[in-house]
Amino acid sequence: MGAWHGRLPAWLRILVLAAAVTGLIGCARWAGEAYDGAVAYRRAPLCTGAPGPDCVARVTGTVIDTETGESCTTDSDGVRSCTPYYRLRVRYGDRTAWRDVGHGTYEDTHRGDPARLRTWHGAVVRLEVRGHTETYLSPADQSLALRLAATWPVFGVVLWAVVSGRLSGLIAFPNLGWLGLSLPVAGLVHGALFGASILEWVMTGMLAAFFTAWTAIGWRIECRWRRW
Repeated sequence: MGAWHGRLPAWLRILVLAAAVTGLIGCARWAGEAYDGAVAYRRAPLCTGAPGPDCVARVTGTVIDTETGESCTTDSDGVRSCTPYYRLRVRYGDRTAWRDVGHGTYEDTHRGDPARLRTWHGAVVRLEVRGHTETYLSPADQSLALRLAATWPVFGVVLWAVVSGRLSGLIAFPNLGWLGLSLPVAGLVHGALFGASILEWVMTGMLAAFFTAWTAIGWRIECRWRRW
């Protein structure tokens, strides 16, 4: 019990801190590579001739399939909530890809409809069909968001080694809120770097506030419980 709530020996905390800082630097460089790719995509012009690696290609495709369904989750109280999704499958050249679309696009589109696409390194980043336009993150943007999210827990270990150093402070229920912050923090950083819609800012901010409250309230309850 004492070892669980007591601080780690100084030499061990320094060792953990050094490893965590090394990991944090590695994660930052890892995210930086994806950032460079995202910037390259935004600066890339439209291809004027044959598609190349440094321009956004304009290609024609065909809708070959459609799909709709529901994505459902169940919360801790057993309440089930479902959100509908709509997807189109397009063929362009020798490739095919599923892409999420809005309800209006799905309703107006049928198999065999022609589609105008823009691709970056082979991935569809824009879809035009039946007068509707859908845009998508580039692969580099998606990778950047995931890498930023992965960096956040490593940053947490650095803070833990500096501030606490207690195993009970590292492996604790309130820290699930800290882990949950990974996604909204990644979204906020991505939005600060490249911009975001008002709705995206609001939704990401609300999610960040929820997990921040989870962490803060959880640790307040944890501290009171330990005093008892």
